[in-house]
Amino acid sequence: MPYRHAHWYILGLFPLIALAYWPGYLSTLPTASWQFHLHGLTAFAWLMLLAAQSWTIQHGERETHRLAGLGSLVLFPLFMAGGAALFFGMAAKMNAGSEFHVLFAPQLAWLDTASVAMMVAFYHQALRHRRKVKLHSAYMLATVIPLLPPILGRLSGIPLGVRGPGTLHLLYPGFIAAQLVAAAVALLIARGRGADGRPWLWAALVSTLGALAFATIGSLPAWRNLYALLANVPQAPIIVAAGAFGALVAWSGWNAGKRPSQSGALPA
Repeated sequence: MPYRHAHWYILGLFPLIALAYWPGYLSTLPTASWQFHLHGLTAFAWLMLLAAQSWTIQHGERETHRLAGLGSLVLFPLFMAGGAALFFGMAAKMNAGSEFHVLFAPQLAWLDTASVAMMVAFYHQALRHRRKVKLHSAYMLATVIPLLPPILGRLSGIPLGVRGPGTLHLLYPGFIAAQLVAAAVALLIARGRGADGRPWLWAALVSTLGALAFATIGSLPAWRNLYALLANVPQAPIIVAAGAFGALVAWSGWNAGKRPSQSGALPA
């Protein structure tokens, strides 16, 4: 099976996630908004799902692997809803004067847009190609790439000298570098995999485009003003719509991956 140790790499992200999100989220769990909880829980569950799928298939637990795959059909819509909730939650935080979100929320919104595009495309293709082991594995595991920059960007504050309020602006190059590091990781994994490495090449391209959007469109005053207004848009219908869209992606991908019908065959 390809990617024999992928589950260990995924599990290795959790200490980094704890370190990256401790100051701005984990240390303030009781007061964090429900939007951030929904996104955090669904992102955590998605990584656990990927680790479980990798471990089960590498250890011959095919039925458990299949059940985890079926579970993704439920989890993915929730993940999409959580992403939409975060998009509006960051706008609300910015309007409330949170220093981090005033500095970065409009730009991070573009990184989130790139991440959602990757997640949708890769998950759909993973379901569509679920009978092609190498390609299916690549598409599923490549969904980790859009989850790396938020972690690495926050961790960059350690070498960049971020020590709390008043120094958060130092994270700016760190977020751009995090996108490029994620792209480099994807390119490294794609090396030597031929056609089965296409998901990683796409991940590298979209990560690079995300860095460009962060540094250009995300900094425009017109976009910042528009993003601030989004905090006043009714969230519930859009979050529900995002979940419904996620369900549609799952349904479409699942049906695209079904075996060709044998309707023209003669009965035995």
